Parts: sequence; C-alpha cells; structure tokens
Amino acid sequence: MTNKNYTIGMAGHIDHGKTELTKALTGVDTDRLKEEKERNISIELGYAPLYVGEGLSLSIIDVPGHERFIRQMIAGVSGVDATLLVIAADEGVMPQTIEHIEILNYLEIKNAFIVITKVELLEEELLQLVLDDIKAHTNNTIFKKAPTYQVDSLSGKGIEKLKYDLIETLKSMPVKDDKGYFRMPVDQSFHVHGIGTIVRGTITEGVVKEGDKLLLQPEMRETEVKSLQQFGEPVTQSYIGNRTAIALKGMNQALIRRGDVLTNNGQYNSSERVDVKLNVSPHIKQPIKQRTPIKLHTGTSEIYGRLILFDRNELDQPGEDVYVQIELTEPAYVIRHDYFILRRATPVETIGGGQVINAPAKKHRFGMDTVNQLKQQAEFTVEEIILDFINQQYVTREEEITNQLNIDPKFVKATLNQLYDNQSIIFINRLVMTREWFNQQIDSLSITLKDYHDTRPLIVGYDKSELIQQIPVKPKVTKVILDHLIEQGYFKQNAHFISIPDFTPYIPNRIKGEVEEGVDNLRKDHLKVDPFSAYFTDLDTETISDLKNYLLYENKLVSITDDLFIHRVQFDEAVKTLKSHTGRQFSLKDAKECLDLSRKYLIPFLDKLDEMKITIREEEYRCWL
Repeated sequence: MTNKNYTIGMAGHIDHGKTELTKALTGVDTDRLKEEKERNISIELGYAPLYVGEGLSLSIIDVPGHERFIRQMIAGVSGVDATLLVIAADEGVMPQTIEHIEILNYLEIKNAFIVITKVELLEEELLQLVLDDIKAHTNNTIFKKAPTYQVDSLSGKGIEKLKYDLIETLKSMPVKDDKGYFRMPVDQSFHVHGIGTIVRGTITEGVVKEGDKLLLQPEMRETEVKSLQQFGEPVTQSYIGNRTAIALKGMNQALIRRGDVLTNNGQYNSSERVDVKLNVSPHIKQPIKQRTPIKLHTGTSEIYGRLILFDRNELDQPGEDVYVQIELTEPAYVIRHDYFILRRATPVETIGGGQVINAPAKKHRFGMDTVNQLKQQAEFTVEEIILDFINQQYVTREEEITNQLNIDPKFVKATLNQLYDNQSIIFINRLVMTREWFNQQIDSLSITLKDYHDTRPLIVGYDKSELIQQIPVKPKVTKVILDHLIEQGYFKQNAHFISIPDFTPYIPNRIKGEVEEGVDNLRKDHLKVDPFSAYFTDLDTETISDLKNYLLYENKLVSITDDLFIHRVQFDEAVKTLKSHTGRQFSLKDAKECLDLSRKYLIPFLDKLDEMKITIREEEYRCWL
C-alpha cells in the first residue's frame, strides 16, 4: 500500500457553493444531517474521496462557512495538504471569506487554489470586478500566487480542469514521512450496533494497524484498534494523510470528545500551558489585554484559556509577531510546531495564529529575557531543539528525547550521532549530556576536591555519597557519571573516598611538630594509652578526628575502642610477646599475666585480635590462627 495520501480542505463563506462543488468533484453529497438538508447549510464537516489510484489517495473536506460553525471549520482545515478557497461569483468576497483566508494563512497550507463558483450567473465584466476584489484581499497571504479557477457546479463548467490540476499537483508532492509515533486528532465519534465505538479523523503522523494499542489523549485512556476503514472500505492499516475511521475496543463513546487525540506515544505529556509565536490578526477591533479570556484551536480541539503577555500589557499592533504563553483551563495534547488559531472568547473574533514553541511549558517571568528566550527557541532547527532539550535536562536518555519531543526515533539517533561526532555531546552508558555541561561538572568537582584537600589535608578524600550531591541530577545518574570519571582517571577512589588523582593525604607543617610529639608520647605509653585527644590538646576537634583517620589510613595506629588507639609498633610487639609466651591456645588469665594489663585494656585488645583474625575464640580460650 502507498502512504501517499493527501487531504484537500474546502473553505469559504456560507452558501458560496462548497458542498455543490464537492459533489461535482467527487459525486458525494457531504450534507449528511437532516438539519443540513433542511437549512441548506453545512453544520458538520463533510468528507468525500476525490481520487484513489496510481499509488495516490486524495480526499476533500467540506467545512461549514457559517460564522457560528467556525470551530468546525478550523477543525476541518487543520492538517490539510491543500485548500480550495471558494467564492461565489454573484457575491464576491464576504466576511467569512476574509476570516477563512486569515485562518488558512496562519496554518501555512502549502498548496492553495482559488475557485470562483456560480460563474454562469455573472457577466464577464462583473466577474472581473470579483477577481480584482479577490486579489486585494489575498495579497500577502498563501493565496497571493494561487491559481484561480472559474467553475459552475450545476453545469459542470471548469470542474474537470480543476479536478485534473488538483490531482496532478498533489501527485507531484513528495511521499510523507510516516515514521515516528501515530497521531490522529478526533473530529467525529459515534456508536454502531454490533461494532461499538468508532472515531474519525485525519492521521497527522505515523501509521495505525489493526490490533495496535493506543491511548486517547489527554485523558490517557487505553484502547485497542478493532478495525479500520477508509471511506467505507475496510483496510488493515492506514497512513499519515489518510481520512480514517477506527473502531475501538473497550472505549465508551460518551467519553470521547472532538479534539481528543489517538496516539501510541505513552510518554508525551498533555499541556496546561503552551508557549507560542503569535501573529496578531490585522483585523482585531480592539486591543487584547493581559490575561484576556481566549479560545485555543489546534488540531480538532477548542480549549478555553487566558493569554499571558511578557513584554507588554496589551496587544494593539495588528500584524505583529509576539511571543506569548497560553494558560489553559484543561489539558491539551499539543506538540511543538503544531499550528494553532487563537480567538477571543467574547466578543468572538480571531486574535491571530501561529505555531507552538513549547508544550508543556513552564511559568516564565515577565520581561524581555523571556521574550528573547522564546524567540530563540522558536527559531531552533530540530538539531538545536534536541540540543536545547539536553541542556535543559542536564542528563537524559535517547528514548526520553524521542518521547518528550515526539520526534522520529531514527532521526533522534542520527542527530545524536552527528552531535557526538561534532563533540557537542557525550554518551556515558545510555546517558546523554552536552560536552560543555560534562566539562563543567569535571571543573566543579575538581575545585570542590582541591578546596577540600587544602582545608582537610589529613583526609584521604571526599566522601563519595556526599560528593554525589554536588552534581545537580538524580543520585543514581550522578553515580554513573562519577564512576565513569573515576574509570577515565579524572578522579581517584579509595574505599568510599574520592580525591584528585595526584593527591596523597599529608600532615600540614603548622601542626607537624605537635603531631610528632603526640604520636611519640602515645607510642611510649605502650598498651596503656590515654584517650586519643589527650595527646593533642592544642588541636581542634575536627583536626583531631581527621588526624585519627589519617594515622589509621597510614597504618600507624590500631583502634581497640572508639577512643583508645595503640601505636602500631607497640601493638605488633604485644602480639609477638603474647604469642611467644603461650601455646596453640591461651586463656584470659594467661594473657593478663603475660601483658600485665587491666581488663580495661586487655578485653578490647583481645577482641581486636579476634576481629583481625589473628586469633579465634573457642569457649574460654583463644586459639592462634
């Protein structure tokens, strides 16, 4: 099957002949509802296949023209590949024509056509006035260079030429990339007896197949594809650009709303705040003030919210590009670069449109710093978007980049490899970080360790569990990074202590004399030592503690209690003496007579022998090992 599938949106003022034109092009009457037939206007979106064959599938969306149904119109044209602006010859450009032109322009639809209908109702001279009027209203829009067709749907005049050109234009378009996650905004849902809940929409990304597990966003409702149809014909899979009906398993139709999105991306979050680049409508009637209530239209959704400005308190310059945030009253499933339309909640009018920059977005401070930041982010290439995401996260994983930014996994992998080759990023196991951030952590840790060594030179190094807290990411992630730095020789680990590679603990000159004297006095006391601090009365508590650890590390002391430490030389001599005066085993009494020690020293000394596996206790005796 081909995935070269395109949708054409039909727009224009009410009663300008859109539905008749659709019928003339496709043979399908898209006015399905009883009230549409009775009132002779389109209320809901209408769909019809224009062409299927030669590896190409084209369909037409007939959108309502009445101003009361503008929401349906926006939903219909969102994501279309081409648009027909329909203008009746006997009326010319009308209010809804102007609004539809504006909306289509904000959506930046690439292939635009102007179709003048009912041309047999108008004389040639008057038709020229209509053409001049159209030209005036489409200047500086996507319709500026659009081809113009003059048709009459009832007589068939010009229909075949229009149809041929539509097909040929879209045939020449490149095949859409169907990689990445599936996404389909829902514009219709209903229940069919014996089948269940069915949703319709146009696939904007990816591919869907029978049996696929999907989520209905933004509520994160789980469901499964039961079956698929395209214009009443069953299919096993459907691609980006296809108008598709999906029967869903385990889904209550009452829970589905227009604007919900079906997707297989379970990681991407819905948003209650979005940053956007907004082009202000040239037709706004009054200034738009800070926190004005608005309606955000994106995909097929319409969500209320408030407009947040960062460099002013009101919008009063029509046609200006501004960087703003929209605070929504409920979550929206939108993604960076999605197009949107913004309308005032009351009185209803189009404020403007543009593209999403960040979704979800954070709260920002008022001021030009925020505006400049958003402006920079809006202009990022996809490579820069990925790099910016890594910068914001400090450390991330490839799958997090794919999920959070909703970018094709193959493109993410290729971009990361290119960034790695450019030495912009590094990989540690499956972790991704910028080389700049990585080097900053090395510099920061080096400074921390050097300062620590200067302040506490007696200590082997910084406690690893405490050093991990110095890197501003999760401890598990920090440990992976720190272990990598140790493995690569940036730092040295001894037990649970970390130091710079060339550091060796030492006794600073300012206390060297006192330390030597205290250690010598401790050695002279043999096994009958005083508490350790008694030998270093002029040193502060922290230095005494560090000195104790240093002497233990240097193997100059043996601890027999928390406060009693024997010089290593005296300890070894005592062991040698005891061993030479006893047989294979000895009792507590034997040891006391040999070493002439009170129980205060003898018991911890003998326990230390057991701990060091020099001896082993067997009932009331100890045996040499």
